[in-house]
Amino acid sequence: MRSSSARARTIKSSWLAGSALALCLTAISGGAACAADEAPVKIDPENPDYGVRVEELVVTGAAGAISVAPSKASLAATQPQSIIDRKTIDQFVPATGDYNQVINLTPSLSGVSFSGPGLGESKTVLRGFKDGEYNITYDGIPWGDANGPTHHSTSFFPSSTVGAVVVDRGPGEAGQLGVASFGGSVNMFSPEVSDTRGGSQSVTAGSWNTWMSVTKLSSGEIEQLNNTKILLNLQELKTDGALTYNSAKAYNQLIRAVVPLAGSWKLTLLGTWNYTQVYTNDSAGATLTQVALYGKNFALNNDPKTPNYYKYNNVTKHTYFNYARLTGDVTDSLKLENTVYSYYYKNDTESALDATLSPADIAASKGLQITYTPGGKPTVNGHIPGYTKLNVYKIYGDILHLNQIVPFGEIKAGLWWEKADTGPRARYDYDATLGHGAAGWTPDYRQKVLAGVPQYLEYLQYSGWDQYEPFVDVVWNATDKLTITPGVKYVSEKLSVDADVNQKSRLPYHGSKTFTKTLTFLTANYKIADNMSAYAQYATGFLLPDISTTQAVNPNLNELHPQESTNYQAGVVYHGGKLTFDADAYYIDFTNKLQTTTVGTETVNFNLGGATYKGVEGAVTYAALDNLFLFANGSLNEAKAQGASTTILGVPVTVVGGKQIAGAPKSTAALGGLYRNEEWSISLADKFVGEQWAAEGEPSAYRIKPYSSLDLTVVYNLGRYRLEAAVYNLLDSQQATSIKPGKTVPYDQYYFQPERNFQVSAKVNF
Repeated sequence: MRSSSARARTIKSSWLAGSALALCLTAISGGAACAADEAPVKIDPENPDYGVRVEELVVTGAAGAISVAPSKASLAATQPQSIIDRKTIDQFVPATGDYNQVINLTPSLSGVSFSGPGLGESKTVLRGFKDGEYNITYDGIPWGDANGPTHHSTSFFPSSTVGAVVVDRGPGEAGQLGVASFGGSVNMFSPEVSDTRGGSQSVTAGSWNTWMSVTKLSSGEIEQLNNTKILLNLQELKTDGALTYNSAKAYNQLIRAVVPLAGSWKLTLLGTWNYTQVYTNDSAGATLTQVALYGKNFALNNDPKTPNYYKYNNVTKHTYFNYARLTGDVTDSLKLENTVYSYYYKNDTESALDATLSPADIAASKGLQITYTPGGKPTVNGHIPGYTKLNVYKIYGDILHLNQIVPFGEIKAGLWWEKADTGPRARYDYDATLGHGAAGWTPDYRQKVLAGVPQYLEYLQYSGWDQYEPFVDVVWNATDKLTITPGVKYVSEKLSVDADVNQKSRLPYHGSKTFTKTLTFLTANYKIADNMSAYAQYATGFLLPDISTTQAVNPNLNELHPQESTNYQAGVVYHGGKLTFDADAYYIDFTNKLQTTTVGTETVNFNLGGATYKGVEGAVTYAALDNLFLFANGSLNEAKAQGASTTILGVPVTVVGGKQIAGAPKSTAALGGLYRNEEWSISLADKFVGEQWAAEGEPSAYRIKPYSSLDLTVVYNLGRYRLEAAVYNLLDSQQATSIKPGKTVPYDQYYFQPERNFQVSAKVNF
């Protein structure tokens, strides 16, 4: 019998699907057949205001190399950037993919989805900045976790809900928002709403028993509702996953409506709901012993005598993301945009304590000890220890933009306000072997005894932030060719933790701190010719500590300072008929790096040293023939730690400098070709990621060799029908792409490229 939550999901999905069908039938009965799919979002390469969506994204018909370039930059750019439109996503990105597969097409970005494209969580690295050190936005709204600005790639926006992506490799101007601006921004945009009634139905099948369907329905302009336009997007996915016993299912529903009000004023409404369930350990990864025994795709199994038993490891997530945006002209020269938004995340996890245990460990009962008497000694009973984890947060805010045209250019001012409420965040230890019986979970009393704290409770925590950022950019058209934009932004962020049982320490902590900083920006764009420009940028960045800095016996939050960056960048952009290219060089000074050390039994967080990032990047597309286009992009990236030393609680602490920081590839590249005519579209693309290390100091045991993935995609278009067949990782490279150090070397966890895989899709527009 299905649970009430499962029935509710079915009812919601059926109701939305029924509403969508009714909408389309109503359109048909109105005298026009459903004809075309929704309009693809195309970022106008000439339009500098793609990031501040005061008006709907501009749809343009570019021609030549720029029209097919997988990665391109705007002639109005003021910092290094890469634009990826929907046509590129449809051609190069797996239908099941998420935004990380999309942005991997661009320079200086790297990351792998270990369970297959979009079939499991993945993270990307930008110029050596890891996830959480750069912003991700959706329709101009920054989003991320409330316990730190990291992201869950499968929890909010599958690829069918992404109309275009712009990667900004830098803090941008003052109006570019987010709490982690010093690493840059990944800016996603929702699908455009078509003026035409219609829709599409697509079905995808692929390796690992993967199935996905996407239904899109567009109302066109509804005359009875003042020409309101509505788009519905419904996605369902099921897969066994590339990793063993790593099956998953996911459902996403999106609705977007554009409502004309009066004159230039209009209201845009968007709501998206997401449900995912996957069998995975909370700390997934395979040891070399496990790899030798079971292969590089090992994750879970069907043996309840091991911690890798799939039924011990289950993650369920529910999310939503909603906004209402009002835009219009206050006067002929003053435009207003105001966005009210909220988003929600709930993670219910059941996990075995340690998935790295080998058969020998299990035979010796290491780690398989349960204490049934509070305060007593652990006894070996052969059972598997586990835990349940709950993480819930809700974030809501408001973004105001005011753009005033003035004789010398434009003044762009505004205010971003946001509040985050997290809680509960909780973790309880239990006996995974016995599981959840009629009497509930059987507790595991492995924690040390603390007065007034249940011994099976690891933490119970509430936290949040209150932040506001007023900003102003002054766009000065110094000449008809030169635009200079100084800007300033004031950041005020109050971080608070309210925990009776704090994470790690299990002691109470109730505290807060407000971090403030004035950030300055200066950008310039010079139009060398109608199709060529150069730009330069100076900008400062800011990243406050997250709640992990309070997870110590004696938190020293008041002693900590934000991490800061100073960015210097310059580049050039060229759009020709047969050739388009962009190139840049950058230098970033990153200071006040948060470090952690243990002195005796005390964990201490402190600011020390930082890193220096520098490199060159570029992208080029060439029309070799009328229907054949060749492209390449790449980067050389140096991200080296700065040496420093200090004394913490009387103990000397030294950071070794001159070494590439952990997880930062020294280079990236993409190379390929695209053949396209009215019926066929064939692409071959190879993504290369250079040498990196999984631990600080470049230790040889943690060197990750360069790796690449070659993808082939063939698309056939016949009228309103579209057929696609693709092979990903064509050469079946299965190299290690990441290593997570364990308690000792035998318990290090390795992550590998998924094996060669395929997908076939069929789509019909109606």
